[in-house]
Amino acid sequence: MAQPSCMGLALTLPEILVNVFELLESHAPSLVAAIRVNKQWFACGTDVLWREPPLEALADVKEDRRQVYAAKIRALSFFGGDDNAYHARFQHLQFSSLRRVSLDVYRRDEGGGYHIRQYIQPSLEEFLLYGSDLDDELLHHVQNTCRRLQRILMDSPGQRVTASSFFNFISGCNSLKHMEFECGMDHLLTDELLLHLAHRASLSSLAIGKACSKQVLEQISTHISEPFKELQTLHMPVPSSAVPLLVELVKHATSLDLAVRDADIPVTRIISAKADLHALSLSFAVPTELSRNDILSLQALSRLERLSIGPEDMYDAAVVTAFSSGFSDSDFDELCSKLPFLRRIEFKVQCNLSAAALESLSTHCPLLEECTMPQVVDLQALSLDARQAVMFPHLRLLELGGLQPPEVGDEQAPRHSPEETASLIKRLFPKLEELCLISDDEYSNGVLDAFSALEGSSA
Repeated sequence: MAQPSCMGLALTLPEILVNVFELLESHAPSLVAAIRVNKQWFACGTDVLWREPPLEALADVKEDRRQVYAAKIRALSFFGGDDNAYHARFQHLQFSSLRRVSLDVYRRDEGGGYHIRQYIQPSLEEFLLYGSDLDDELLHHVQNTCRRLQRILMDSPGQRVTASSFFNFISGCNSLKHMEFECGMDHLLTDELLLHLAHRASLSSLAIGKACSKQVLEQISTHISEPFKELQTLHMPVPSSAVPLLVELVKHATSLDLAVRDADIPVTRIISAKADLHALSLSFAVPTELSRNDILSLQALSRLERLSIGPEDMYDAAVVTAFSSGFSDSDFDELCSKLPFLRRIEFKVQCNLSAAALESLSTHCPLLEECTMPQVVDLQALSLDARQAVMFPHLRLLELGGLQPPEVGDEQAPRHSPEETASLIKRLFPKLEELCLISDDEYSNGVLDAFSALEGSSA
């Protein structure tokens, strides 16, 4: 009797089959064809195919077969609205492999909640909850069931949870490393909880929507010898007076996202002392004037891959400017020259920058993938038509205030039509997928339309 080949034996091992099917995961038709070969391939292939299915796919399975596939699912995302109708249909299923669930379950108009306990499984590692009438009982159930829980996000959980129960829940979930507490959480984010979080050695990332006062930070500094010992990422609103102490406390953080509530003291030069930062986002809730030296201090952060600085979006009156100090193209060039690893920049500072700023980014930041600036620029000043080399080899997103139309009276300069400008952008920014121009003028809109047409023809 002929012995099976080594290849044949290999294709009977579940571990190898799953690896093979993972290579087909991005091409569903091939994966579906493969799982029809035999029962073993079906079992292993559906393990891959059903890791994160669309909700309607599970709902469309016959009820007596639904559990077979529910047991294979590792991630589910519910985006509210019509998606919430699925909770009742899934309430009797066992999602025994579920690792991540995201639930947008804002309270229904008629009151009452949704059936969501079926997603609270021992395998769960990430629990994202938007809305809901969260109560102490559900928190207790999550704590006792999800011993492997590493990430939690909560937004607007309602008023039924008490601060003491929430503290006990967080302190009792020993495996948690990533915590995000966004809107509607102020009543639960007590000073006691913040002190606990600072003392928690395993905490890797923290995002909170409640402003942290200088007084709380002083308590942390006084009572905890090594606060935020493993913290890498922090997102927090703060008064400017708290920034110096905060920077001292988060010694190991490589990503800071600070929403500064006032302009009482300059903060950029304080933050620039953290030379190991890889990502920095500074937003201001009040009108703020930055000096030339404030901005240039950021060049000390030579490892930055992401830089965002500007007004906080939720405050319409907030504007960040640098007119008084005369921050200019040459200053921006000096800043960019010290940021060679930059991949994303949102420089939403109103100042006297021209198209030369794009030249600086092209020269000094070859890895750039996303760029957002509020200026209306004249691309013709860059002589795009005379260039042979690509300006931005990796840029995927470019957002500008707008594009200046060609000067009618300038007979020396070529006057590019919107279609010609779009073609030049496409050639010199070959990976650009998204072009955004805020100004609602005829020329900018024409370039956008022409760029969209080029994108459509190349798809």
